[in-house]
Amino acid sequence: MGRLIFFASALTLLAASFFAYALRHAELPARAALPRPVFPADLVQRGEKLASLGACAACHTRPGAAPYSGGHGLNTPFGVIYSTNITPEAETGIGLWGEDAFIRAMREGIDRRGGMLYPAFPYDHYAKVNDADMKALYAYFSTRQPARAQAKTNELSFPFNIRPLLAAWSLLFLESGPYKPDPTKSVKWNEGAYYVEGLGHCGACHSPRNALGAVKADARLAGGDADGWHAPGIGAHAKAPATWTRDSLTNYLIDGWDENHGLAAGPMTAVVNHLAKIDESMVDAMVEYLIDTQPKPDAGERTKVIQLARDREFSGGAPAGTLSENESRGEAIFARACANCHKRGGQTTPLALGAVMNAPHAGNLIAIVMKGVQPPTGAPEKSMPRFAQSLKDDDIIDLATYMRKRFTQKPAWTDAPQRVKDMRAAK
Repeated sequence: MGRLIFFASALTLLAASFFAYALRHAELPARAALPRPVFPADLVQRGEKLASLGACAACHTRPGAAPYSGGHGLNTPFGVIYSTNITPEAETGIGLWGEDAFIRAMREGIDRRGGMLYPAFPYDHYAKVNDADMKALYAYFSTRQPARAQAKTNELSFPFNIRPLLAAWSLLFLESGPYKPDPTKSVKWNEGAYYVEGLGHCGACHSPRNALGAVKADARLAGGDADGWHAPGIGAHAKAPATWTRDSLTNYLIDGWDENHGLAAGPMTAVVNHLAKIDESMVDAMVEYLIDTQPKPDAGERTKVIQLARDREFSGGAPAGTLSENESRGEAIFARACANCHKRGGQTTPLALGAVMNAPHAGNLIAIVMKGVQPPTGAPEKSMPRFAQSLKDDDIIDLATYMRKRFTQKPAWTDAPQRVKDMRAAK
């Protein structure tokens, strides 16, 4: 009995110590609500470009609401987390936040009052941002139009709704300190690495995560899932059928379209729309870093892959007798609903070359078929209609099964029925 009491007391002491550690962050002083501070124009302009690089508005603006007023729901394995108001409104935004509070939140995930922020806000990436750029971002957000918008309550299950537990997450996974340049690389390469690994937070979507939702350190940029979409591996982990070149990657990042890789869709659409607003030299630096780290292309093999994909795309279809009954139904649906657009040569990318058909699960294709594609601003003519109403669930499943078999050499998807069911339920 005495031993049981001892262990219970020790556990209680340990828990109390942990919560004392987790709640150790002090509330920082509020700045004056009015008048709004004035910053040098060049500093605000730099902050605007950095905010576009980070696509801050994509997460901090819900449809139809004021820019940066929050309320956008982020689906995570632990529940829905709603973004917060980051306009300089005093009561519901960050209007009372001083520069020190802003930088602490960006680097440590701690708000002005000392509360812990969920890492859906990717402060594990923003920690790499240097002081000068932090000041520019603060100047930009401090000069936005204030919008009153109360934060929505997160929809998280127990124990993920206990914020002090995030102290353990940060202790385990947060690497502190701004980006340190690699002295063996060029200035441009290091600039690109700084953008990709830091404010651009590319790894937030393009990396696999562990059971606690942290990026796997040994698989950064190796491909991941975000909001039901698969983001393929990039940089050293790029495995596109047609190897990326500097020109093709630049086209894709700025316009959201490349003839040998396809069109940006899903969460990537907002990213390229924001990258189109920054200096092209910043995109060039990102390309310098990503291309240098990826496997080096073989020009002859790349040309061969592209030609084979085009031959397959514009052929008459699968050889007779090679399809199952369901795949044959899918072929008929493809001929009726898809082939008219996907046999236009340069108007569309051969499906065999795109990331959608080569993804490890059917989520990307199902989402595109059901929801259609609203193209990035750089490729307005590349739209696609939605088929959620005109195709039944079995039609969509058979179509996906057929397309996977015809346009890739990869194993058949097994998740298409569940993906369709989930998307119908999410209406």
